[in-house]
Amino acid sequence: MYMKIGGDTLALDGAIRGQIESEAQKLANRFPDERIEAHVTIQEEFDPLHGHRVRCELSAKVGSGRQMVVRDARKTADEAINEVFTAARRSVRRLRRPSVLHANPVSPATLRAAPATTH
Repeated sequence: MYMKIGGDTLALDGAIRGQIESEAQKLANRFPDERIEAHVTIQEEFDPLHGHRVRCELSAKVGSGRQMVVRDARKTADEAINEVFTAARRSVRRLRRPSVLHANPVSPATLRAAPATTH
């Protein structure tokens, strides 16, 4: 799993980086057959409604081109990181499911039987 961590001064904190790396390793171990490239951004922000919060965002490329973005903002960095990686695990599971479009492919006979419209 390739991962890049960025953001403001929170990204420089060793404990926070360690937690992000630990959660990323859990994600990679959960889906060992998937190649995951991730970029995690963590930064402080001020929300007029909720006050000071920590925003964590994970954008990842899973397998061969499927992409996901998960973000959350909480009062502490620990909470934000946990929520983002929990949601990421659900998203990766969802991305691995066969698509509904691919489950019932249209046969060539059906395409030939469809009436053509001209204007």
